[in-house]
Amino acid sequence: MKTTTRRGVLGAIAVAPAVLAAPALSHTSADAAIEAAWQRRVEAYAAFHALPEDNGPIVDGYGPGEREQWDIIDEAEELIRSTAARTPRGAMIQLWCAMYHSVTGREDDEALTRADFAAIDRLDSSLDWSARLTLSALRSLQSMEG
Repeated sequence: MKTTTRRGVLGAIAVAPAVLAAPALSHTSADAAIEAAWQRRVEAYAAFHALPEDNGPIVDGYGPGEREQWDIIDEAEELIRSTAARTPRGAMIQLWCAMYHSVTGREDDEALTRADFAAIDRLDSSLDWSARLTLSALRSLQSMEG
């Protein structure tokens, strides 16, 4: 009997590329904590996806190195969720994180991780209402950034 792991369930999710990475952090950023958490999340997803596919032995649903990356991701996402954003960039990071968890297909995930609004728009009819509203908010915040 094959054990289902978190890696197996989320294996199709692509790593967030540099286009979604937070810009270089400055000490004056009002959302430095959110931006730093996003960067840790991006790096942990990259490390997770760099692990071998046959990453055994599986213990409590995790292969070697997987639990550590998920702990980093979970901690970063909790900070992103629980911290009030003070800039459009901080709010965008929160919405990208929410959107990342609301899409269901690999094609959606890939468009999302590229921050490819045009590709997501083409998938509009396949997105649920919540994802469509999140995308609208992301567009608005992006326009505020200039």
